[in-house]
Amino acid sequence: ILAFTMGEAAHRRGDARLLFISLAFLVSASFLGLHALATPGVLLESENAGFVIATPIGLVIASVFAVVSSFVGANPDLSPTLMRRETILRGIVLAVVVVWAVYSLAGLPPLDQPIPAEVARSALTVLAVIGIVLYAVAAARYYAIWKQRWRPLPASVITAFTLLAEALIAITFARSWHATWWEWHLLMLAAFATVAYTARRQWHEERFSDLYLDET
Repeated sequence: ILAFTMGEAAHRRGDARLLFISLAFLVSASFLGLHALATPGVLLESENAGFVIATPIGLVIASVFAVVSSFVGANPDLSPTLMRRETILRGIVLAVVVVWAVYSLAGLPPLDQPIPAEVARSALTVLAVIGIVLYAVAAARYYAIWKQRWRPLPASVITAFTLLAEALIAITFARSWHATWWEWHLLMLAAFATVAYTARRQWHEERFSDLYLDET
């Protein structure tokens, strides 16, 4: 819902920064949904790698969109160019989610079997490092926006990106079905809720105006 409303605002105002933030939330939430489908007894009798690693994959892809959103304002001509391709960008994101889901459900290798613990840990560590660095860069860039405008929504985006980076750390070291495993679920929920709550308190016609590019 948050990704959809931000995307609608981005489309209405032609703002690429908001578009890429919405894509970051869309892909991270979608892959979290795919992970939920991996719960034994929902769609599959047992776990497979495709659904088990869906959440960290989604978070890392989201970190790319997050960092791109933070650099869009550096070139005034970039936003209109990107917005002309917003349908393609959304389509690519949704296509990746659908392909990942179909491939995992079809039980095709190498995603058809659980990943060995030592391999999974190494792969998650690499993903976590990449995602954390990108989220840190994005948060630093949005800190500059917050200092310039002193508005709550940029601060909530910084908080959200920090929480998503922490979720990556928690996923890397969590043990399934233990207390630490639930931590990253709550961190992701808090990230989305922080931005949603802050935007909800803004003027309803321009809930996300605090994030608009200067040209917008």
